[in-house]
Amino acid sequence: MNTLPVNILLVEDDEVDIENVRRALRKRKIANPFFVAHDGLEALQLLNSEAVSAPVMILLDINMPRMDGLEFLKRIREDDEHKAH
Repeated sequence: MNTLPVNILLVEDDEVDIENVRRALRKRKIANPFFVAHDGLEALQLLNSEAVSAPVMILLDINMPRMDGLEFLKRIREDDEHKAH
């Protein structure tokens, strides 16, 4: 049986918060592939480029530049390719 890695995508523009999440994952010994996008637009680009295959978990900041978290959620829910995940 072939299985894909269980990816985690963090969409966050604050470097301190990014490091806090990394530290928390390490502390809990969570070694899943971990990807970071600094706003919703970058997150969409990552998902559409298939650099991050179907993340099981997306940790999402709401207030970000260029595209905020709510707009990102709206786009994901409207996209047939991603809304099933």
